[in-house]
Amino acid sequence: MTKIFRALSLALAVAITIPATTSASWPVQSRTSYASQYYHSGHRALDIAATRGTGVVPLGSGTVVFAGWRNNCGGYQVWVRHSSGRYSAYYHLSGETTYSGEYVTGGSERIGYVGSTGCASGAHVHVEVWTGYPWRTGSYRVNPWNYVDSGYWLPTRYR
Repeated sequence: MTKIFRALSLALAVAITIPATTSASWPVQSRTSYASQYYHSGHRALDIAATRGTGVVPLGSGTVVFAGWRNNCGGYQVWVRHSSGRYSAYYHLSGETTYSGEYVTGGSERIGYVGSTGCASGAHVHVEVWTGYPWRTGSYRVNPWNYVDSGYWLPTRYR
């Protein structure tokens, strides 16, 4: 019995210290939306085209650290801090429905609407995933597509 207890204790300790693989839900509430531009060296984000006014949900659960307008060509935007130490950012929204400090549930709780604010040329949401706080020294963007693997709204073509 003691060996079993020690093995379970060790397994629990390892599970607590090693973070689980992060997965994320499709951030646009439309199965007809599509990736209009993928992540590459000149565009470190995923652009998802959809009808203006379509709901946007966070990739995963977390705390909103910014919601509002920025003059960085992103227009209305929302930034979410996730428990994994990553951040997700959503740009060009027609408006946000959340506020800084609010805890939001990934994949289901609306944080804004698809728009074309800032320097956007058409209705879409520009999605970034950051390691570290967005735009701070030492922070960097990673490919959001590596995290999108599920969600009710994930279009059939990406399943």
